[in-house]
Amino acid sequence: MPYPELSTDLAAAQLLMPSLFPTKYKEDESYRQYICSLVEDGVGGFCVFHSDLDTCTHVLTELQAMADIPLIFSADFEHGISMRIDGGTDFPHAMALGVAHDTKLTRLVAGAVAREAHALGVHWNFAPVCDVNTNKENPIINTRAFGESIGEVIPQATAWIEGSQEEGVAACAKHFPGHGDCAVDSHLALPTLQLSRERLSSVELVPFLAAIRAGVQSVMVAHLAVPAFDSSGIPASMSAPIISGVLREYMKFEGVIVSDALDMKAISDQYTSDVAVLTFIRVGGDCALVPADARLALDRLKQAALSGELAIERIRESCARMLALKEWCGLLDKRRHRQPHISLEEHGMLALKAATNAVRVSGDESVLPIEKYNHIACFALLSNDDIDPASEFFHYLSQVYEKDTDIAYLNADIDDESIASYIRDTESADCVLFAVFARPRSYAGTVGLDKRLVHAVQRLRGDRPTIAILFGNPYLAEELECDVTVRCYSDAKPSRGAACLALSGKSLSL
Repeated sequence: MPYPELSTDLAAAQLLMPSLFPTKYKEDESYRQYICSLVEDGVGGFCVFHSDLDTCTHVLTELQAMADIPLIFSADFEHGISMRIDGGTDFPHAMALGVAHDTKLTRLVAGAVAREAHALGVHWNFAPVCDVNTNKENPIINTRAFGESIGEVIPQATAWIEGSQEEGVAACAKHFPGHGDCAVDSHLALPTLQLSRERLSSVELVPFLAAIRAGVQSVMVAHLAVPAFDSSGIPASMSAPIISGVLREYMKFEGVIVSDALDMKAISDQYTSDVAVLTFIRVGGDCALVPADARLALDRLKQAALSGELAIERIRESCARMLALKEWCGLLDKRRHRQPHISLEEHGMLALKAATNAVRVSGDESVLPIEKYNHIACFALLSNDDIDPASEFFHYLSQVYEKDTDIAYLNADIDDESIASYIRDTESADCVLFAVFARPRSYAGTVGLDKRLVHAVQRLRGDRPTIAILFGNPYLAEELECDVTVRCYSDAKPSRGAACLALSGKSLSL
């Protein structure tokens, strides 16, 4: 095993993975000194957040050169590096890939994401989501899952793991033991999974077992209570019966066990950063991810290692796994470093193909294509204040429909007076489109539409043909009751383009 000479406190430091904001590192001297101090004290790596391509690449290269033990950089790139980094390819969400039922395509997408991550210097991607989305009201999984059954999730998750790891980027099966049947966002509070041991063993655990058999390098443990496995009600990420019992002993997983982000309220409302990190490591975890206060956590972790509060054997066991992961990624052997070949044009076409294959049209298809109408009205229904995806959709729409178009953005502030005004302004429209932007977002607490927006749809549609385009949550069709529903299962950039192709009746030529 490499680096057998590591001191106990340095071995402990390898188990911590703080957050890193490359743009802030570049612009803020005090933050830069803080990050550099963590590197000097031996943290195992960093989880990368919002930046741009050039800044991210430069900062990761600089920090890597500074470290005595190579750092492993991780990120949450579930549907592409564009989730965290400005630039790169935006791929459709997992549910879109699941609907397409093409594991070869999923494998290609995962490989493309991995190559772009690798080019940044990121070798560990916290994907795929192995949750089974059995609860339609789930506020945080939804389109992040490949589907609603293990038959949909397993082949896609396995294909993703293979595609990513073939490119030298470690995959991560999450969120163990399964976050799909929850109705609470663990970013906001601690969910409880009220399911029997039999149900958990036959549904929730099965995709994770398949991932382990596929050779996944890591598993992420969720912040949710699972009374069937641990009656104490503590989060799975803090539970020895779940981490050491179910995952390590029962499921025979030998790779790296990483926590979900420890700054989420399901943890931070109950534990200080140092206690959360120590508890996770003590019960069998290997990599403590993004504590709210990394300096507090690191100092306490080292102190606990030196004082014996954390058993030396426990520390060295996890350190060995972290070093083995780095070795697997080629980080400990500079001769294995290679710059992957990337064609953003090819990746863009791959993303559009995946998005197009996922689009599903239901209802009265005689309403389409929209070209038959001389005048349409299109309303973007927003579940948050981000209008950029809707603006881009309107731009794409103008490329396939060049006749009279009225557009408007609606959010939960809509009132009856505004609705009446829109009705007057669009009374000559022959067809009404409702583009719905509602997908799972951290801390949002819902993937639904505000009742005021649903009320607005009911009034605005009148007796004209109506079309709902669902960019994200596919379960909203029942609330909107339009003549035609176009489900995209994602609000990613290629999904907006794919929706316009479907509306126009045009096909994708590749």
